[in-house]
Amino acid sequence: MIALPLPEPPLAGTRYGLRPWTSEDASALAAAWADPEIRLRLPVPDPADETAAAKWIDGCASRRTAGLALDLVVVDLSEPDRAVVHGEVGLSAVDRNRGTARIGWWTAADHRRRGAATEAVSLMARWALGPLGLDELVAEVDPDNIASLTVARKAGFENLGRPVDGRTVLVARPPRVVGGAPLDACRLPTRP
Repeated sequence: MIALPLPEPPLAGTRYGLRPWTSEDASALAAAWADPEIRLRLPVPDPADETAAAKWIDGCASRRTAGLALDLVVVDLSEPDRAVVHGEVGLSAVDRNRGTARIGWWTAADHRRRGAATEAVSLMARWALGPLGLDELVAEVDPDNIASLTVARKAGFENLGRPVDGRTVLVARPPRVVGGAPLDACRLPTRP
């Protein structure tokens, strides 16, 4: 397996950016796992407590190094310390030989309907289909999850046209990502 690099420079959009998980995020992750909407849509450990969250966060680096997954925290760039977890976006099932990966995301309840997920998914997709060198990203979304279907479409994903295991499958390929923005548009200068 080839290790997945962290985006360098860190991915930053107009309002939101992405950063790695830290041990200080365990309580926010545990709170997200307790959210009924997240529990409905995503596999959540049992128990989904702060200890389990800390263990999951501790495993992020090894999953990334093994080329299995890259999970990043969505933060508001206007917050000076960028410590508040607004959500998460990640790549999984990465197949470098085929140039494909799955993309997934969630938004913390207090931060929904503000554009965080759309910007985060757009940033990750541009980076994955640009500098990372993937040819296709796949998002699998429950058909009744209108918010995530909207996020995927706004981020440039197109419906594959056939459900898989009852889920809507959407794909993104270069260069069709976020309204035709150049693939390197996510490479913004780092903030001082």
